[in-house]
This record gives sequence, structure tokens and C-alpha cells, in this order.
Amino acid sequence: MRSRILACLVVLATAWTVPTFAQVDLTGLWRPLGRNEDGSGMDGDYAGLPLSAAGRLRAQSWAPENFEVPEWVCRPHAWDFSLEAGAAQLRFNANIEDATQRLIGLHGRLSMREQEADIWMDGRPRPPDYARHSWSGFSTGEWEGRTLVQTQTHLKEAYMRRWGPMRSDQATVRIRWKRMGEYLRATVIVYDPVYFDAPYIRTSLFWIDDPDLVLPAYPCEEATETVVERGTVPHYLPGQSLLPGQNPDLTDAFGTPYEPRLGGVETMYPEYIAKMKAFRRPPKVEGASGERGQ
Repeated sequence: MRSRILACLVVLATAWTVPTFAQVDLTGLWRPLGRNEDGSGMDGDYAGLPLSAAGRLRAQSWAPENFEVPEWVCRPHAWDFSLEAGAAQLRFNANIEDATQRLIGLHGRLSMREQEADIWMDGRPRPPDYARHSWSGFSTGEWEGRTLVQTQTHLKEAYMRRWGPMRSDQATVRIRWKRMGEYLRATVIVYDPVYFDAPYIRTSLFWIDDPDLVLPAYPCEEATETVVERGTVPHYLPGQSLLPGQNPDLTDAFGTPYEPRLGGVETMYPEYIAKMKAFRRPPKVEGASGERGQ
């Protein structure tokens, strides 16, 4: 009896002194499930984004030729944007300290643009503000119950949708990873003091556990495939955007009005739908007669 009590005390002492590996195991291979991305499908539609005046002006200055700039060949998606892509197969590996079996961090890899991120779980300090910014930034992780909260800072400016709206390099991104049996969900929350007037929340992909998944390589080699000269910055001046979503006289198949497409905090909430009904319906439907916002 005495030996059993002693054994129990040893187990309890070990559990007290050695940090828990993780509340939930997120490691493994995850296959993405299909979903619709944000937006109506009209290029230049910012509805649902809490854009500030600066964020709106930044978005309206964007031109499609931006993707043809030679300096942007092989430009990756940022980590938080890659979570939106339907082709984003995901792998999480654990970085374990052998001597203590302590979880140092999780290493994630997304097949979409071969984006990677380290989520440090060992309490290391965040770098100073002047440290280098990158597409994945610097991430720490902590558990809130059974949800892993990844906090990213030191990020490069990146697009929120691929037709203009951006988040700045001053943004903080929190990603809440929630495992539900064989399913994994990511909820992204963007805090941007420059381009947003409020936090922007979106539930990104759902993944399903798939141990047979093979993550494909995403090789990209720079090559000149454009007539845009190096050093050129394609852009629209204020009020001159040619994107269909920014044309007050053009609408989509649902007849959505122009005002919501300017974005703003109000457009994030369902109550805004009632207000939309009083807005003017644009007379032309995109694609019906070849209109593309000209």
C-alpha cells in the first residue's frame, strides 16, 4: 500500500513540474474542405470589410496590373491569407525539447504558395518593433481551453482580398485553431490601426484529418512574362478606378447597390441588409452586355 501511495506521489509531482504537451493535438496532415471566399465576386467590392478612410483610399488606388509588376513575380500569400485558399493543404509538426519533452512550438506549412509559420509556445519575448517584417511575421501561441490562439506581429503589408483592400504592416493577426474530432477550423481576427476602423473577423477554411495526404511542392521561378516595366507602380488616382465593383452604374446578378461596396464597419452586420433595400439599384448588370466597369 505504501509503495502505491509513493508511486502516485511521484506521478503527481512529475505532472506538476513538467509542462503539459498540449491541450489538443493539432499535428498531422489536414485536407481542406471547399468553401466560398469573402466578397460578391465583383472585383472592387469591399462590403463586409471595416475599412477606414485610409483603407478605402488604399484599396481604390489598386490596379489589376499590380500582379504583373516584375518585382512581384513569385510573391507569396501571407500566412493568414493562405488560410482562405481552397488549395491550402496543411501540415503541423511539433518541435519538442528532448530532455524535458516540453513543447517548444508548432511548425505549420501550407501548400498554397508554400507559406510556413512557427508558432512559439515556450514564452519567448516578442521582437522589438524595428525587427524585420515577413509574410508570416512572428507568432506566439497559447491555449484558451481547447483552442490554440496564434498571435502574429511583424507582418508585411498584404491583401485581404485580391482586388485592392489591404491590411497594413502594423496589423496584429490572431488565429484561433479549434479541433473538433477529425475536423480543424481556423478563425482569423485582424486588428489594423491603419486601414481598419474595427477588428475584422472571418472563419477561414475547415480541414479534415487525412494521414495519407501528400503536400505538393509549389516551385516558382522568376521569369519575365509581362509588358509592365520594372520600377512601374500601376495605380488608379482617386475616383478613377476601373474595377467593376467601383462603378456606381454597375451591379451583380443580385442587383446589389453601390454604397455597400465601399466597405466600412456598418457593412459587417446583418442589420445593414435592411438599410441596403433603400439604396438605388444600378441600371447595368456586370457581364450582361459586356460591361466591365468602363
